[in-house]
Amino acid sequence: MCGVDATSSLHGGLAGALRGWRVLVTRPVEQGAALAAALAAAGAAPVLYPTIALSPPPSWQAFDEAFAALARYAWVVFTSPSAVRFALQRHPALGPALADARGPRVAAVGQQTARALAAHGVPVALVPDEQRQEGLVAAFGALPAGTRVMFPQALGGRELLAEALASHDVTVDVVPISQTTALPLEAPPPPFEAAAFASPSALRAFVAARGTAALQGKVVAVIGPTTAEAARVAGLTVDVVAPSPSVEALVQALVRHRMR
Repeated sequence: MCGVDATSSLHGGLAGALRGWRVLVTRPVEQGAALAAALAAAGAAPVLYPTIALSPPPSWQAFDEAFAALARYAWVVFTSPSAVRFALQRHPALGPALADARGPRVAAVGQQTARALAAHGVPVALVPDEQRQEGLVAAFGALPAGTRVMFPQALGGRELLAEALASHDVTVDVVPISQTTALPLEAPPPPFEAAAFASPSALRAFVAARGTAALQGKVVAVIGPTTAEAARVAGLTVDVVAPSPSVEALVQALVRHRMR
């Protein structure tokens, strides 16, 4: 699906714009296929080199308790397709419960997350214009004090949303539904011209294992300002920043960079 979307968004004549480029795909195994397909549709040769792995959290207790008390929440927030996948795998009944008009409303940080929810029949009431936690903070600015929000996310993920809403007396229960583990990356990556990073954790894992020298002379492409900032902190020059957290936006940004 993502590959088809990316191809159509490249407006035909640009569909081969990345031909001759080998692009390193550092996403987890289960997430890399969509980006690889979109890159191939644009003419690139995707090089799969996952730097992190996603797995269930050490304990499901917090999420299980939140699910059992779902009726007390006004909103449930998802900030990634993987959060949707882990949450609904753990509790398949969550999808129908969120589709029920009497249940909590659902917010998604971006269109890819919204599509993942829609695939399970879950209607999304809110997708912020700025597709990251800062956008959700702005969109939720008018929530009345005392509102309760469930926030299933990766263990150790950003808590900007929870902290910002707490300052307005909104309760956000952050419940781990996955954890991210850096892979050892003992073998160097195959040859590549550009490297794509979709999260700070993927970028930090690459730099920790292979160093910044492995990216010298390469095009460094990231999704969103949060990952861009992580790259700059690591001492990297960022060449391409996708304006929204989607496969299509990243491929289009790479095409624009290549065509300059």
